[in-house]
Amino acid sequence: MMSLPKIVCFALLSLALGQLYQAASTETVSVCPTNFTRVADKCLLADNSWKNWYDSDRHCRSLNAGLLSIKNQTELKAIQEWLPVVWPYGTEFWTAGNKFGETKTLIDYYWQSTGEQALYLPWNQGQPTPASGDCLVLYASVSMSTGQMVMDKHLLTVKNCTQWAGHICQAPLQQFTTQLCLNPSAVYEAKVPV
Repeated sequence: MMSLPKIVCFALLSLALGQLYQAASTETVSVCPTNFTRVADKCLLADNSWKNWYDSDRHCRSLNAGLLSIKNQTELKAIQEWLPVVWPYGTEFWTAGNKFGETKTLIDYYWQSTGEQALYLPWNQGQPTPASGDCLVLYASVSMSTGQMVMDKHLLTVKNCTQWAGHICQAPLQQFTTQLCLNPSAVYEAKVPV
């Protein structure tokens, strides 16, 4: 059995250590890098400065990002809703889609930013046209039939990589564990990368 002085000493030590650092709450948060917007589960940045595909790719890499890749219809729908908000009159944007010089088949495209084969390819009408080039843009046609400008949804179109277009950079979500720490004189919040 523990003696009374040892119990009191243990209790005081526990109380003192508890006062130095106590995590009141912990949660994991996902945030986008500065200037990027969360769209679906990606962080995107639309850049309207017209560049060729190679310069667009370099620009995204300078931001620790890559050109846009599209995995599925849910992602595409979120992108199609986001683009008119951030760039209402932007008709075409480079993506990471590229043939990588592949000539075996006419329609094998890859997402250069991930190296994966592009399995979901939402083509514009009349596409793909491999003779037009090796790179893919999200393109929306514009009509004035009603007297007002009407823009279609952005879908994939083949384009020569040396031509000019805007581009969309994609960065991964940054995961942080946020801890709210208490001590007798202050409250601290710490973000720790996961």
